Amino acid sequence: MKTFPISLNIRGRRVVVVGGGRVGRRKARAAAEAQGQVFLVDADAEPAADRIDGLTVIRQAYQPGLLEGAFLVFACTDDAALNRRIAADARSAGALVNVADSPADCDFFLPAVWSDGDVVVAVATGGVAPVLAACIRDWIGQPLPQGIGRFAQAVGDLRRTLQQKVADPARRRDVLRQLCTREMLKAFLAEGPGALQRRLAELIGDK
Repeated sequence: MKTFPISLNIRGRRVVVVGGGRVGRRKARAAAEAQGQVFLVDADAEPAADRIDGLTVIRQAYQPGLLEGAFLVFACTDDAALNRRIAADARSAGALVNVADSPADCDFFLPAVWSDGDVVVAVATGGVAPVLAACIRDWIGQPLPQGIGRFAQAVGDLRRTLQQKVADPARRRDVLRQLCTREMLKAFLAEGPGALQRRLAELIGDK
């Protein structure tokens, strides 16, 4: 299945996770960390669900009305027939749906994610091999140096300065490429933001 890679903003949007097992709790936690308005539906939800920050637990049997106004729906029960019914109800309610262990029934997939601040590595396999996605995420993410998230924030700060001082977009891209090198990352980690600021001044002739 061909998928379209996209980063989705769910801040403040209603997300409903039906099923409070390990998979459901993991997806509910990820949605809550992304600042969605997250509801987990499970009549027998374990106490562990109550410890997820930003999550509202609804301890009752699934009803289609619980999906009203939902932006995303996760069907994570251990009943395949119920999951298919939840998926159909979600689409009728205008929501996108993810069905656990059934890629063909999914409108979207959650990638395996590694992050450090604003630097995010996300790997997806179209839902067919999530364990492999997690392994590839670790292969890519673990070798990255600690502090790369702070480096990204510092480059972002200088990008705003650059926009004020250099009018030509092509020139700005060239300068940013010269700031975003392994050598500059090493200098930043050793010396702090001043290393980037000095290099920027050299590149744009700002004395």
